[in-house]
Formats: sequence, structure tokens, C-alpha cells
Amino acid sequence: MKFNINDYKFIFFDFDGVIADTEWQHYECLNEVLKPYSIKISKQEYLEKYLAYDDKGCFKKVFKDKLSKELTYKEVVGLIRKKTNLLMSKLKQNFRFYKDAIEFINYLKHNFPQVGLCIVSGALKKEIIFILKKLKIFSSFVCIVSAEDVKNGKPSAEPFLVAKKFCEQKFKNKVSNNKILVIEDSVNGIISAKKASFKVLAVAHTYPLSKLKQANPDFIVRSLDELINNN
Repeated sequence: MKFNINDYKFIFFDFDGVIADTEWQHYECLNEVLKPYSIKISKQEYLEKYLAYDDKGCFKKVFKDKLSKELTYKEVVGLIRKKTNLLMSKLKQNFRFYKDAIEFINYLKHNFPQVGLCIVSGALKKEIIFILKKLKIFSSFVCIVSAEDVKNGKPSAEPFLVAKKFCEQKFKNKVSNNKILVIEDSVNGIISAKKASFKVLAVAHTYPLSKLKQANPDFIVRSLDELINNN
């Protein structure tokens, strides 16, 4: 199947791992918050079990897995607040990003202005907006769906279905599922997008191509630069 940007009305970007290279800052902050509970998550565990979850889903799963404990709403809110404060402090000092993603977003903005770009992420809105503004691409996106906008994060289909609804309301026009492309870097993200019946392009920023192929994305690339060269 050949990839053609003109086939789509909207492109939904995941954030951490696709645009921002901040997955390991999330990982470090998670372990810092878990330290008082004598919980340590290895990098392999994080990649295999927790990476694609939003903070709420991640903390609930970790405590259930490690301590067989069901967190209360108040406990979840407290843990998220601690992690957010730690992460924002780190982001203000420094953060990395994927240059190929920024180049691709700018390429879309200048050459395909009819295609609406949207962020669909398990990160918090303040984290996303801070980085987008620093990268000077905030205005490129017509909507941002973050952890606060959904009840169930990835691998549920809800984040992508909410994004579709937001876009349809904004443009006052219904869009068929095959006119929406999702760009993801994780297996759970791909699963989430496919549950929503959207086309999925996987980029090997975080996982190797062989791992991503197991989730059967419609397209797969090592770098988003490849899409510029082919369109």
C-alpha cells in the first residue's frame, strides 16, 4: 500500500515518542514518585507494560501489578501531581525532540494546508503545550486531545474517537475513518488507533521495526523524513 498524504483529511500525532523525545524523562519521574513505595520499574518493564498508558492508567496498573493495590481517586490525583511537578521541572531545564517529526510537520503545514493536524496523547495538556510552543509548532495543530479529555487512555480507542469528534465539531463536517491517519511509535498506540478503525503509520523512534510490525500498522517507517521524500 503506497502512502499518499492527499488521501487524508486529518493526521493525528501521538506526542511522546513521536514529536517529543521525552519517554525516558517520564520514566525517570515515574520511578522517583514510586520510590517511597519501594517500587522500581525497569526500562524493559516500562517499554513492555506501561509506556503507552496515561499517568492515571500507569499508576493504577503499577500499583495493581506490584502491590495488588487498588488506588483511590485521591491517591491517583496525588501521584499524578507529584509526577507532573517533577516532569515540568525537568522539561524547563532541557528536553529532546525528533527533528524528523518537526520537519514533517512543517512540510505538511506548508504543502498540505488542507490536512488538519491534531495531537492525541496520554500526556497532560500543560506538558504538550509547553513543548509545542518551545518548538514553535503550536499553531500547526487544530486540536489537542490529552489525558484530561478522556476517561480511558490508550490502548482504549477512546482518545482517537474523541479527537475525531472534536475535529468534526470544529470543522462542522463528518469525516470517514479511512480519511484519518494516526502516527504512533508504540504497540499500544497502534492497537488503540486500529480499535478506532483509523489508518496507522508506525515510526520506529522508540521500538524496533520488528516489534512495531507485530501490531500490523498500515504503514511503517524508520523516520518521518521518508514521508517527505515520497510525497
